[in-house]
Amino acid sequence: MQSSLSKTHGNSNVDASAITSITNEIIHVLHIEDHESRDQILNDLLESGRQSLVKYQEDIKNEIYADVMDGNHNRLIILLKMYFQQKWETQYGTYNPWFISFLKKYQNGENRNIYERVVTRTAEYGNTYMKNYSILSIILQLLFESIDDECLKETNIFNDLWFTITNDGLTSITKYSDYIIEDVMNEQLNKSQSTLFQALREYYRQAIFSLLKQNNIVDEHNLYDLILDNITEHG
Repeated sequence: MQSSLSKTHGNSNVDASAITSITNEIIHVLHIEDHESRDQILNDLLESGRQSLVKYQEDIKNEIYADVMDGNHNRLIILLKMYFQQKWETQYGTYNPWFISFLKKYQNGENRNIYERVVTRTAEYGNTYMKNYSILSIILQLLFESIDDECLKETNIFNDLWFTITNDGLTSITKYSDYIIEDVMNEQLNKSQSTLFQALREYYRQAIFSLLKQNNIVDEHNLYDLILDNITEHG
């Protein structure tokens, strides 16, 4: 089912200015200000991450290409991380403040290394692992910390997890207990404090409500939300 999240282009002039500043610096770092493929290169970077530069190797000076493709501490990776973090906060967080609270908890807490790993992965591969609802994907990547980069590239575990949870609901995460800390899993299984439950709820919302309306089911006594909660939990 498709997410109900509607895309925005930032919630203020400050956000737009920050994005523009980042993209302009990316262009400068790559020295492609006057290149005819500048916009295409930039768009691919913002969509598919640093790995997309491979197909533009001949368009970038050798020494620059070697520098920006080397490791995770060069200026290009830092800028891409800034871009995606800004995007998460503005495009996804505007109507989902609970998501930003969850991100900040990881970013500023004892799990900062997990947060950095997911942001760096996104800078490297862009939306490759974002599926059709980025909020849910980001949350799953943070929670299931044992699904690392190697596991993502070499196995279908993340794809299987995505398919299972979006079809069978929150309770199905127990099938993947080898990839998540037990205390974290138990916390997420508790609906009252589960960010994963909230994300799944938003993932299902639009499709469920539309289906109920199409079948002329009236939303009495909070019926729609009760049905949504049940499907979110059990699929």
